[in-house]
Amino acid sequence: FSFVFDVLLLPGLSVILLLSPFIKITWVNGFFILMEKIIVWVAELGVRPWILGKPTGLVFLLLLFCLFLLYDFHREKKWLLGLSLMLALLFFITKHPLENEVTVVDVGQGDSIFLRDMRGRTVLIDVGGRVDFAAKEAWRERSREANAERTLIPYLHSRGVDRIDDLVLTHTDADHVGDVLEVAKQIQIGKIYVSPGSLTVPDFVATLRKINVPVHVVNPGDRLPIFDSYLEVLYPNGIGDGGNNDSIVLYGRLLKMNFLFTGDLEQGELDLITSYPQLPVDVLKAGHHGSKGSSYPEFLDHIGAKIALISAGENNRYQHPHKETLERLDSQNMQVYRTDLQGAIRFRGWKQWSIETVKE
Repeated sequence: FSFVFDVLLLPGLSVILLLSPFIKITWVNGFFILMEKIIVWVAELGVRPWILGKPTGLVFLLLLFCLFLLYDFHREKKWLLGLSLMLALLFFITKHPLENEVTVVDVGQGDSIFLRDMRGRTVLIDVGGRVDFAAKEAWRERSREANAERTLIPYLHSRGVDRIDDLVLTHTDADHVGDVLEVAKQIQIGKIYVSPGSLTVPDFVATLRKINVPVHVVNPGDRLPIFDSYLEVLYPNGIGDGGNNDSIVLYGRLLKMNFLFTGDLEQGELDLITSYPQLPVDVLKAGHHGSKGSSYPEFLDHIGAKIALISAGENNRYQHPHKETLERLDSQNMQVYRTDLQGAIRFRGWKQWSIETVKE
């Protein structure tokens, strides 16, 4: 672009400027408007790189094979057109995998759950973040890398994601929302969903203002469309304090399985029993990283879940998930998946789910 500007546009504009006292140059107004739009577009490209995604092993081999054939047959128009179309298709399915996905991203001691359907619609529940336990020296604070730069953002980019349609911030704890500014810098966000109580926390409100994305305050019954279905907000029922028991709870039937995402909910599980006498669940994202105060026995009896997902950091200082919680899950004959042991947990499929983990 700089070459075009220096060699063609700058000399031409200089001539027009020199002739302006003698002729009307209003006829070039449209050209200047067009140039402004092009410059803004190029500038935006520089801010947000084009995210193609990381190809699977098979797609990568096919890409290499097509490039090899393209090198050999680039002079034959029939081959050139066919191979070019094949390359375009391979790049497309790398950026837009034709499958549904629910992934508990391994963000260490925190939460972040990514959902994408075959049409490309995306929902992200929390973004993770690092919890500070003591004040740090200024130079350490400046040099500290956001946790999302090593975990969530690389994962999203590897899946070809450069936009999140709906971002749900379940509550205001740093290990759930601490990296939201960094994520917003690198991933476009359509709308942010928060609980009423979260807006009583001044620091959190200040962060939302910096992001400058539309914010929706949830109420029970609100729905987020995805997977030709929806995630429904079940909780909270009123204005809380933005803490664990003020977490947004989402429920949805996704590909013939009922998912329940509970944030850091603990005692609030008992409110769900009262508010929803019928709440069948297949997959439970366990509350508060599997803490002792979550996954009440009566709650587990009530929902009858078959699978539990626990997001926790390896060897974390809280000793999450707690031994008693694991025993309660085991007593329900639930299959337990843990990010601290197995890394990211991914559900993927077209009409039914298959489950895979980074570490077997």
